[in-house]
Amino acid sequence: MKRWIFAVTAPIVLIGQPLHAEDEKAKQEAEALAALTEAFHVEPLAPEARARLPLATEIIEQILPDGVMNELVGSMFDRILGPVAKMAELSGPKLADYVGYSESDLGLTDEQVAEVAAIVDPAWQVRQRRTLEFTQGAMIDAMAAMEPAMKRGMAEAYAEEFTQAELAGIKAFFSTEVGTSYARKSYRLSSNPRILSAAMSEVPRLIDGFAAMAEGLKEAQADLPAAKTFDTLHVSERARVRELTGLADEELRLGMETAAEQAARKSPF
Repeated sequence: MKRWIFAVTAPIVLIGQPLHAEDEKAKQEAEALAALTEAFHVEPLAPEARARLPLATEIIEQILPDGVMNELVGSMFDRILGPVAKMAELSGPKLADYVGYSESDLGLTDEQVAEVAAIVDPAWQVRQRRTLEFTQGAMIDAMAAMEPAMKRGMAEAYAEEFTQAELAGIKAFFSTEVGTSYARKSYRLSSNPRILSAAMSEVPRLIDGFAAMAEGLKEAQADLPAAKTFDTLHVSERARVRELTGLADEELRLGMETAAEQAARKSPF
C-alpha cells in the first residue's frame, strides 16, 4: 500500500520541488565524482620524473598521434561488437524487453516472441541497429574527449618508469619508419581477428573452469555465516529493519526472497 501511495503522490510532490530535486541530484553526482577521483588520486611527479616529462610527452605523441583512439574504437566496433550485434539480431527479440516476462516464464516459441515484439514495437530491429550506430558514435566522441587526458597520464607514467637514457632510446625507435608504423598499428592489433579468434577458442575451457571456480568460492566463504532470511531474523531485528525501510512484513519478506534469488544469480561463476 505504501508503494502504491508513493507512486501516485511522488509526481505531485516533485512538481512542487523541481529545483530542490535537481539540486540534490547534482549534489549526489558531484559527491560520487569526488569519491571516484579521490580513489584514483596520485601524488605529483617527483622532480627527477618531472624533468623527464617533456621527452616522455614527445614519445606519447609518436605512439598516440591525433585520431588514433577514434581508429581504435571504430576497429573495435567493426571487428567485435559488429558480429555480436549481428548475432543478437539473428537470435531475435527478447520477450522480457516488451512484456516483462521471459520466454521460459511463459513457454512461448521464437515465432510467438517475434509476433509479440512486432506488435509492441514494430521498429525493434531498426531501433536495435540505430542504438548500435549511436553508441559507436558516442564512444568515438567520448574517446576523442578523453584522448588529451590519456596522453597526459601516459606521458607521466613513462616519465616515472623510464630513465632519460631509456626514453631517448624509445624516442629514437619511434622516430624510425618501422617505429612509426608500429606506433600506428599497435593499438589496432588489440582487435585483430586472429587475436580475437585465439581468445575465443579458449572460451569453452574457461566455461568448464567456472564450476571449479564456483566451488573454490564456496570454500573461501565456507566459514562465513549465511545471510539472514526473513524467517531467521530475530523479532527485534525484523522490527528495526521495518522501521528503517518503512516496509510491512509481507513486503519485507518478498523483498528479501527476491534479493536472495538475485544474489544467487549474480554469482561471478
